Amino acid sequence: MGNTLTASQIDNIIGALSATRLATFHGAAGFSANTHPIDKYSWHALMSAAFFASLHVCEVTVRNAVDSALCSTYGKDWPWNRNFERSLPNPKGPHFQPQSELMRARGKMQSGATGKVIAELRFAFWCHLFTVRYQGRIWDSQILHCFPNFPHPVRPAQARQVIHAELERLRRFRNRIAHHEPILADPLAHLQSSIQSLLHWRCADLAGWHAQWETVTRHLQCKP
Repeated sequence: MGNTLTASQIDNIIGALSATRLATFHGAAGFSANTHPIDKYSWHALMSAAFFASLHVCEVTVRNAVDSALCSTYGKDWPWNRNFERSLPNPKGPHFQPQSELMRARGKMQSGATGKVIAELRFAFWCHLFTVRYQGRIWDSQILHCFPNFPHPVRPAQARQVIHAELERLRRFRNRIAHHEPILADPLAHLQSSIQSLLHWRCADLAGWHAQWETVTRHLQCKP
């Protein structure tokens, strides 16, 4: 693309995006030797967008799996269950506050509107529920039911640990994309594989469907 633009157009584009931002792409490795920085930039933008589609499916799938576990443990109105609410920590300072997050999400909802609360809760909330704090409360009985295709044999604690680690990695990665940060140094193929694994552990048909249309793989193969 850079080769089809005039020097003046390239200067204008760099000025609009900022030379400082484009500087990150000048020395970016893994591209063909003559790839222009703005071509690297456009590939990077398309790759970020492609990941958002896959991350969307992953987050919806995971939160619905957790909803299933919480319904089995606390009932279908779990956002209003006092035992569940009390199980959530609310640390002081800059740390994530799961209890406050739940109360924020359900604040304007009437009891029974669980689906609307689910949509309001941030990804960090769902990731938090896979910490060791909830092993006995939820996951000893639910993890292999909610993720029936997780490789066997495995203990519930091991499955929870693996899923939590994958989710935290993807959460941090998603936040980088959301803030338009460079993801050039991230293990992109591994991250997409992680998404695919989480989908498969939940539902093999879902993973197969996602694999048919996701575009991350194509963009990785078409890297300039």
